[in-house]
Amino acid sequence: MMFYYKGAFRETDNFIYFKSDVPLAENDVVIFGEKTYFIQSVEKEFLLLQKVGSIVSVSV
Repeated sequence: MMFYYKGAFRETDNFIYFKSDVPLAENDVVIFGEKTYFIQSVEKEFLLLQKVGSIVSVSV
């Protein structure tokens, strides 16, 4: 099953349309090529995306 989404980037008028093999939820992280985005909110199939600057590995 495929899930189809429309995403918007904070403080821009740019939209992105994409599909996913799994359902996406708030606080998930998605990667498009070399760019990483945090899903700030989900409203039906509409996502508000926030670009992630860098991911840092930490150990506990």
